[in-house]
Amino acid sequence: MKAMGHTDIVIKISETGWPLKGDPNQAGATVEKAALCNGNLLCRIEEQEGTPANPTVPIDVYVFALSNEDLKPCPTSERNYGLYYPNGTPVYNIGLQGYLPQLNYSVSSVNVFSY
Repeated sequence: MKAMGHTDIVIKISETGWPLKGDPNQAGATVEKAALCNGNLLCRIEEQEGTPANPTVPIDVYVFALSNEDLKPCPTSERNYGLYYPNGTPVYNIGLQGYLPQLNYSVSSVNVFSY
């Protein structure tokens, strides 16, 4: 990109993550690997590191996904990227508990989250 004259491009990672389980032919989809991937990602975010070309410019990262998508019609791995179970408890600990408010979820005719 630099060779083409594009030196002021802002980098944003729109989706990243690792599935915590998958179909039998998806051997790499495990809780341990998901925790390692997302834990290392959190460390990179906390370090506010940029790219090698712009190391002092932090990259915005959006983790996929907050919770699993159990009803999604697709392979098992695509439904299991969540950091949290639907009840708000973490699937695995990567250190986010200190950053997030306690969520109280109630099921009614209208779904309501309260902090």
